[in-house]
Amino acid sequence: MISIELVLISVLIICDFRIGGLWIAALLYIWQFPHFKALSWNVKADYQRAGYVMSSVIEPDLCKRVAFRHTMFMTLGCLLGPAVGTTTNMFILYSLPCNLYGVYLGWRFYSDGDSSSSRKLFRFSLIQIPYLIVMMLIAKNWQQSNHTKEGITLNTTTVPL
Repeated sequence: MISIELVLISVLIICDFRIGGLWIAALLYIWQFPHFKALSWNVKADYQRAGYVMSSVIEPDLCKRVAFRHTMFMTLGCLLGPAVGTTTNMFILYSLPCNLYGVYLGWRFYSDGDSSSSRKLFRFSLIQIPYLIVMMLIAKNWQQSNHTKEGITLNTTTVPL
């Protein structure tokens, strides 16, 4: 049986590994917690009737804490965009108001724990990712992306050697 570690190492060796891709994957990973915790909060009665073991049902305080914590992680994660070379410093300026509003909604969900606050956090999360992706494209570090590899220029028209 092939282990997941062997597959990941093989992919990293074969593929052109870039830290920016891991950064974006990490943001998507962080984003899912407030999104799905807020979603599960509104339908927790349905989950309970169906017998699903969900944190909103068995550990409501944990559900609220995790959602709030990950709204803060999202803000911190977006601050790393320029550090990994994927975006310019303008991305911090573009993403900070959006993420701080997300932290505010996460705090409201954590402190109130009602349907209204969870619904607002969930709806915000639907807008947050597309907004951040557009801001990443606007603030993309174009100088970082025009690397050459074995005489072939990437991100432009490829000319055979």
